[in-house]
Amino acid sequence: MKRARPSPICTAHAHVPAHAHAHAPAHAPAHADAHADARLVSDALQLLPAFRHAELAPAGRRAAAAQAAAVVRAADPLLAQLLDVRVVTTRRAGGLTNHVNLRVAAPFATMLHHERARAGGSAGAGGRASDELLFCFLASEQLEPIVVLVAVHPELGRLEQLAPAHVPALETAIQQFKNRFGLKDETYAYTCLSDRRAAASGHSRHFHLKIRIPTEMYLRVFPAAQVLGNNHACLRRALEPFKQRWEPLAFRFQTQELFPWTIVRLLVLADVDDGQYHP
Repeated sequence: MKRARPSPICTAHAHVPAHAHAHAPAHAPAHADAHADARLVSDALQLLPAFRHAELAPAGRRAAAAQAAAVVRAADPLLAQLLDVRVVTTRRAGGLTNHVNLRVAAPFATMLHHERARAGGSAGAGGRASDELLFCFLASEQLEPIVVLVAVHPELGRLEQLAPAHVPALETAIQQFKNRFGLKDETYAYTCLSDRRAAASGHSRHFHLKIRIPTEMYLRVFPAAQVLGNNHACLRRALEPFKQRWEPLAFRFQTQELFPWTIVRLLVLADVDDGQYHP
């Protein structure tokens, strides 16, 4: 007699609390064998009754998370790129419940502003007739008065390289950001595509444009920086003692190479791709 194969979704010792059986179909108990392509998650992002209170095997947990991510992607592909979709388990009074958990993915946790843009793509090989992009403005996670602008594609995620039609949309997004925060005479830093590709693994290969913002704005929009000198008033001068004592702060606030947009724009244009996108 052959030994029954364990379910790829639920562990063989899955426990279902008594109150869960009232919701689970009688013909599909939570610990029964199931196919890897079984439906686990509803369109409401809830585990189906047969799996809501089951001890999920790792493969089942991954499958449920992938199905939940597909639900989000069907609703808004760009939003799906910003989220980390997981299946988590809570345990109370001897029972357990599986939930879909939505959280902002770490690279986007400091996003201050975004602009959706639709630009006509190239008709060449690999091009698309029309693409929607999300330009995300992220406060740097380092202690520096910098906002990092990245471009997110609904299918490819963060782009390594822009297409020519994206540049006007990029400039419109920058202008909208400036209008919202009252910026003027701001400066920029940009690492060219060839340098990004040649850099060590610690440097992102994705397109990213750094925008130098006033220190007061940085302190206001990124409250974690207010811890320096207990600076709830967001006063620029409160950082001076730290910049004088700590070389990393002195570099980040004072000595980075920054240029006006008229110069950086030429570098961005030199890097645009005329027919192929790179995630």
